[in-house]
Amino acid sequence: MKRALCFCLAVLIVLFCSCSAKTPTEEDGASLSSGNPSPSPEPAPEETEPARLDDGLPDTDLDGWAMRILSHHDPLSDESTIYAYELTGETVNDLIYNRDLALKKRFNCDFALIHGDGWGTDQTMLEASVRAGSRDYDMSFLLPFATSGALITKGLLYNMLAVQNIDYEKPWWHTNVNALYTIGNYLPFVSSDYLISSYQYANALIFNKKMADDRNAPDIYGLVRDGAWTLDAFENVISAYSLDLNGDGQFTEEDSWGFASNFGYHAITWGYAIGELGVQFIDGEAVLGFNDERFYNLAEWLYGILYGGNLTFEIGWDKDCDISWDTDRVFMQAIWLADLVKFRDCESPYGIVPYPKYDEQQEGYYTYMDARSGNMAIPIDAERETVSRVGLMMEALSCANYNDIVPEYLNSIMNYKYARDPESVEMLRTIAAGRRWDIGYTFSSVEQSNIVWILDFHLKETGGNLASKVASIEKVNRKLYQKILDGYADLAGREW
Repeated sequence: MKRALCFCLAVLIVLFCSCSAKTPTEEDGASLSSGNPSPSPEPAPEETEPARLDDGLPDTDLDGWAMRILSHHDPLSDESTIYAYELTGETVNDLIYNRDLALKKRFNCDFALIHGDGWGTDQTMLEASVRAGSRDYDMSFLLPFATSGALITKGLLYNMLAVQNIDYEKPWWHTNVNALYTIGNYLPFVSSDYLISSYQYANALIFNKKMADDRNAPDIYGLVRDGAWTLDAFENVISAYSLDLNGDGQFTEEDSWGFASNFGYHAITWGYAIGELGVQFIDGEAVLGFNDERFYNLAEWLYGILYGGNLTFEIGWDKDCDISWDTDRVFMQAIWLADLVKFRDCESPYGIVPYPKYDEQQEGYYTYMDARSGNMAIPIDAERETVSRVGLMMEALSCANYNDIVPEYLNSIMNYKYARDPESVEMLRTIAAGRRWDIGYTFSSVEQSNIVWILDFHLKETGGNLASKVASIEKVNRKLYQKILDGYADLAGREW
């Protein structure tokens, strides 16, 4: 049993981390300027227990130095994925606490956590420190999305390619993510296994297995395996579960629904699920996506799913579904993987599957990573000695998580508390292999004029006919993203 578990963990670690054991340079599978690293199949790992890896760092005496970490903090996500204030008996929390304790002893250092108070407030604090030259923070766990590119255009972050003591060839660094955000030899922020959040905020679907059995639903796992889990297959499956249970001629939360979803950040996942990206940076220019025949066909189809036929129950923005899972009146629901903990005590069993493909010709199943997955950065005005020390700690923390905390977190997803069957573990691997980051999304803003959010703001009003709306906002989007590219160019030209 232990051997099988370790094998599954090894597979998930390989796929989730998307590590290619390469420094983020132009030699990576996609051009760093393209913003479009396509998922590629990973070789199956041998069925062996994953070996512990050494970080290769010298046991440096930091003479009691305290690394001041500025963290995002709001009601939905916070510093708890990187920092533990005390032992609580909760496994991952206590592992984080003991990890920090061991590193404090090893390097004769400390950690001081300072957090914001609401969406984006931490980045306001960071900017204030940089502008005042007060150097209040040494490292930041931030959500770049929260500033709509201001981190770049205002020049607030150090070049992570110039940080000592970091070895991007090590498997705890998320090389494809770091490569995506490297443009012109400047990398503002990074991702690694230090950020458990980079696992939690992948978008996925769960389905009610009791309802599936009651109405003899098709084998959804089999459809996924066969490459036949498509938009049409999804529609056919959920259509059987939208029922006016009380016969009053209206669909309310008292009735049965085929699908439940937020119509905002979960809805935009569909654009990524068919293999599209909102924006790519190619040869110094911003190239807009979401503007071809496949996307327009998707939009018309999605309008029918969300608005056209009582198929989808709308979940409020940042809210839980008003229909309890155990009432067996929602067949399929859009979630983040982080939401699985909310279903831990449910009686009605569920399965986990990826978002469907456009058609059977599409190569793989894709999803996108929500903004809350976050990144690590160093303030641009950090002193060189501080930069070196932060690099040392980033490497040590990331390695420690790779060895101990990530496997335990994945175990908590894989065991039968969260993933209720072996097939769901297989599906998690599929979801992991298809995670996508979009530079357009990262530097976007939740505005009606932004191309990334077109499925949120304009799907209903256009009846799903988005072509003219896309054309009308093209100019403002090119201007927005060109400004970010110009900011990159300025930062890349500096001496680091």
